[in-house]
Amino acid sequence: MYAISIDSGGTKVVGAVVDEKGKILTKARHEIPVRNGDYLIDVFRDIINRYSSDYPIDVVSIGGNGRIDPVRGIILNCGVYQNWQGRHLREELQQTCRLPVSVNNDCYCAIKGELWQGAAREYSVVVGIIIGTGLGGAMADHGRFWHGARFGAGEIGHMILRPDGLPCYCGQKGCVERYVSGTALWNAYNRAVGEEQLSSGYEFFERYNGGDATARQVLSTFLDDLSVVMANISNLCDPDAILIGGGISETKEVWAQELENRYRHQVGDCMQKTKIVYASMGNDAALLGAAKFGFELLEHLSSEEGQK
Repeated sequence: MYAISIDSGGTKVVGAVVDEKGKILTKARHEIPVRNGDYLIDVFRDIINRYSSDYPIDVVSIGGNGRIDPVRGIILNCGVYQNWQGRHLREELQQTCRLPVSVNNDCYCAIKGELWQGAAREYSVVVGIIIGTGLGGAMADHGRFWHGARFGAGEIGHMILRPDGLPCYCGQKGCVERYVSGTALWNAYNRAVGEEQLSSGYEFFERYNGGDATARQVLSTFLDDLSVVMANISNLCDPDAILIGGGISETKEVWAQELENRYRHQVGDCMQKTKIVYASMGNDAALLGAAKFGFELLEHLSSEEGQK
């Protein structure tokens, strides 16, 4: 079986072809110059058309932005792209490709990929924290994801860390995402120095690795906040492991041990055995996870057909 797998982030889209064993046969990155849902759909269609002509595709699998209803394939809520919220993404794409279409949240896909092929394979109950441009997450219990009543479970980024703190696009104040994300790092640095010097997490870590004192203090506060979030997750969800992924995990050699120390200091005795693991599949995790969701959709459809 072959899946067209699409990972849609805040600034880029990556398309790939993945087989049922988890092998990525080809992939390509597409920059997104405008955050507009109509533009995004056009990119999706171009990827589908190109790969469908080269491979015998069985399913199209999307890891999309925002809160998503994976049953109907609808974007329920999204603060990143215009003309995106409310779209019946599965329906739109099925009209184009005439194939089954799987639609899931991109963070769910990243965690699914690590459960299937990566660092989380040996654990039964896993909470994933995906730290990139923003912060997302999900909880999987023996391979099943907890979606909640309105498909919003795992919105770790919108837990309130600091009441009456920085305003968030979701309408709340003090959300975790405003303090624990790649965007939060460079914004905190700019606030600390009093001017807009940085515009990316990459620039932030260049300053940090260069010995910049402000960057070191900002990262220290970031780790304090993340360790508190992790301690709260441990007590709420009681996972075997907390998986940390997303772009920030690529810099883990700088801060992972310090985070471990702070987490162990924060969390109670009964949660000391919770493991902290780091995504091993890199940027491929979401592509693999989206594909796995797609293969599971095919199995479900086949089972339904067999029962008729």
